Amino acid sequence: MPVKKKVKKSGKLKIGLALSGGGALGIAHIGALKALQANKIKISCISGTSAGAIVAACWAFGVSADEMIEISKKLNWLKISNFGYSKLGLNSNKPVGKIIRDYIGDKNIQDAKIPLAIVATDIDSGKKIVFREGDVAQAVMASACIPVFFAPVKIEKRNFVDGMLVENLPFSPLKKMGAQLEIGVDLSMWMAHKKTDNVLDVVNNSYGIVARQQCSGVLKEERIIIQPHLEKFTLFDFKNPEQLFAAGFDATEIAIAEIKSKSIRRKRKADSSLKKIANFFGFE
Repeated sequence: MPVKKKVKKSGKLKIGLALSGGGALGIAHIGALKALQANKIKISCISGTSAGAIVAACWAFGVSADEMIEISKKLNWLKISNFGYSKLGLNSNKPVGKIIRDYIGDKNIQDAKIPLAIVATDIDSGKKIVFREGDVAQAVMASACIPVFFAPVKIEKRNFVDGMLVENLPFSPLKKMGAQLEIGVDLSMWMAHKKTDNVLDVVNNSYGIVARQQCSGVLKEERIIIQPHLEKFTLFDFKNPEQLFAAGFDATEIAIAEIKSKSIRRKRKADSSLKKIANFFGFE
């Protein structure tokens, strides 16, 4: 009688993390990452849109949450934009690319320590583009390019703007990167929506409307959505980094029990599926 070979278990569950856009609200993502790390939730792959792309890129290349919060304390809109009027936009977001290069270096996305995906919009075709390779600073600039406020970012003769238009909470790349459990940090649900007194209020409210409409669809899926309470803040509020950090940290702490519970169930399911396949082919 032939001896059956033993099959290895599936190993650690691969957890994917999607970080949404949100301007200055993106500082809350740093708090979320800090909470996940404190609870030993290891992220196997990460995707980001707009502000989420900035944080995702830094995390994927090994910039710690503590380093990121220190960086955020120095930021304001003057430091992430240059006045450079063109017929396609009022300003340039080249300083965003400089920040990425200063802390990550001249790196390509495929060189990240954690698999990384960055979502942007091809404004000429309206198509979603997911960057999985190429210059990380350029991809982040493209993803974080607020239409009209910033002129489109040109990459290989294509014009890119904020990924928020096509997928603000970028779950779609995670499964392709092997994620077995998907977690998303959505900054739009509880953000401030205010009476419009200036162009910044128009941008803030427009973002909230589009982002919330998109998120209503992903909530139906079997995913974990973390939604920090950001009612007191707007996209342009860089003055309260500690409070934004705390909002992200606290919302994630509340979700930890669910994350651990679903991780155990998904791991058991993965092991069970692997065992069935192994039995079919004559393994133990």
